[in-house]
Amino acid sequence: MFRKNLRYLFIIFTAILLVSTFVFFINRENTRADLIEFYVTIDENELNTVKQTANLAGNDLKFTKISTQSGVAVIKMSNGEIERLSPLMHEHFHKCAGFSAHETEVEARTFVENTFSADANAQLVDYTITNQTNVNQLLPEAQEIRVRQMITDLSAFPNRRYNQTSGTDSANFIKDQWTQIASTRPEITVEFFTHPTATSPQPSIILTIPGTTLPNEVVILGGHQDSINSAGATATAPGADDDASGIASLTEVIRVLVNKNFRPNRTVKFMAYAAEEVGLRGSTAIATEFQATGVNVVGVLQLDMTNFKAAASTLDFAIVTDLTNAAQNQFLRDLIAAYLPGMTVGNTTCGYACSDHSPWNSRGYPASFPHESTLAQSNPQIHKATDTISQSGSNANHALKFTKLGLTYVGELAKGQIQNAAPAGKRFDFDGDAKADVSVFRPSNQVWYLNRSLQGFSAAQFGFSTDKITPADYDGDGKTDIAIYRDGIWHLLRSQLGYTAIQFGLAGDIPQPADYDGDGRADVAVFRPSNGVWYLNRSTQGFFAQGFGLNGDKPVAADYDADGLADLAVFRNGIWHFQKSTTGYSATQFGLATDTPMIADFDGDRKTDISVFRNGIWHQLKSTTGYTSLQYGEAGDKPVPADFDGDGKDDVAVFRPNTGVWYILQSANGIWRTEIFGVSTDNPIPLMY
Repeated sequence: MFRKNLRYLFIIFTAILLVSTFVFFINRENTRADLIEFYVTIDENELNTVKQTANLAGNDLKFTKISTQSGVAVIKMSNGEIERLSPLMHEHFHKCAGFSAHETEVEARTFVENTFSADANAQLVDYTITNQTNVNQLLPEAQEIRVRQMITDLSAFPNRRYNQTSGTDSANFIKDQWTQIASTRPEITVEFFTHPTATSPQPSIILTIPGTTLPNEVVILGGHQDSINSAGATATAPGADDDASGIASLTEVIRVLVNKNFRPNRTVKFMAYAAEEVGLRGSTAIATEFQATGVNVVGVLQLDMTNFKAAASTLDFAIVTDLTNAAQNQFLRDLIAAYLPGMTVGNTTCGYACSDHSPWNSRGYPASFPHESTLAQSNPQIHKATDTISQSGSNANHALKFTKLGLTYVGELAKGQIQNAAPAGKRFDFDGDAKADVSVFRPSNQVWYLNRSLQGFSAAQFGFSTDKITPADYDGDGKTDIAIYRDGIWHLLRSQLGYTAIQFGLAGDIPQPADYDGDGRADVAVFRPSNGVWYLNRSTQGFFAQGFGLNGDKPVAADYDADGLADLAVFRNGIWHFQKSTTGYSATQFGLATDTPMIADFDGDRKTDISVFRNGIWHQLKSTTGYTSLQYGEAGDKPVPADFDGDGKDDVAVFRPNTGVWYILQSANGIWRTEIFGVSTDNPIPLMY
């Protein structure tokens, strides 16, 4: 028994020794990081205040004072002491940092000198408001739900502190989100800006949209990604307002610019700065490098805290007027007046080094900082575990205003235009004249008969009688291609690229060719009834699969939100279910289970309308004008809506099998057109949808 107890004691002692050793090394590494010294620049009066507070608490701040310039002290301080300085600055002055950390004394002195010598009225470009045509198309695209979701996602990290694992994880998350948004624009880059480990293990992130005509002139929009809790290094710090809100506002600016295919004249860079809370380290490093390499930055906009509006506040925007560029500040006021009428604008001051605009301002770059409120009415929960979106009513309404301001800033300072993506070929237009052609597939002899409006009659034998016809523009030349789907194999006779066969799908799948990635080419895609999954082989973005639907559903993929991307959709027992690329899931009750759902844009707004055909009656829920019904056809007719007159609106039309006659009500002029083309056993090609 004694030996047994001795053995247990030995095991316990060994375990304690191992744990102690591990803790020793961890603490030693933390101690090493704490001992790294920086040169810190800080308002001297504010330094004296926080020093006195620390002294009264019996825990003196330790630093060496080097000099004082223009009321700003240059001190030498360890990283550990900086960790103590940050919450004190917030407690007394409601500042995020309020000081700047530098690696050398020369850098610190230069930073101070440049800060107070910067020309507040410098204009590197002319501030004009002349791009209304494009900016007015951008603003309605900004969505509160997307800003809110990004705030929620970032707040879910334990904290985003610059030297914690979750801070690195959150940086990866932001980069992944930006990369995904930019994936349809190959010219856009998303990169880490890596800092020395001693400065910040957390990297900054830079997304770049290159300019088309003035690529060497750079416009910057930024916010800081890190969050902090004054209670301690590992304490929970959701940082919903400070500054998940700023990053979320910027992310939505990026999404709108990408989705609307906005091409700026000047290069635009979006930045998620690291380690702002401990001395503006990320922004300082980037601004230093940009200055050293001669990057021509013509404007900087900082979004730090955008979603909290105090109950007593009457302002939508409070523009920081000290140590910022007065000329660009006035430009912001002009933008708000021009594009956001009714929004109220006021002024506030925040003193020395209060956010990431400071390093840019100190280097002579025009920098502005529109804030969510005056400093006196700032969110009292920042730097606490209670900085959650619930403090803003669990919505992002206030932050959305800053997204819209950011869009106007890019649209008018970078200028540029929305470049409409190459449109997918007009449906059933085999000759590229923007008019759908009367056309049929005859299973009895496997021949496609086309009565092309520009190039006249043609016939081509292609496929088997049991094939599913899948005509679409697969090569992006504006002409519909002859194509069929057979037991998991697509056979395409492309008008520009010729014949090809693609294995994609299984027997029993329902083909749903459409342009799912907005590159102007129809993508090979199927809906699999057996498991309710859509499988897409996108020509630009590659493979994608998503469960959406049930066995027995009628798939009706089309662009229902006019963003240039086909949306997943199914018709089930009179209910339309959508998974839209802009707004996500929705459902609309319209029709009966026995109706034939239609895919057509009857009002020409580029949004596919909800519509059904029932015994010769068309029931339409148009996206612009609402509900209408129209008697056109009779029971037994096959509905074949398409734009036969080229006016941009699909026409109501039917094919009557017993006579082979097409009846087309042309929307351009209201004329009833008839055309004999086909026999009773033919499949009219527009009916494939």
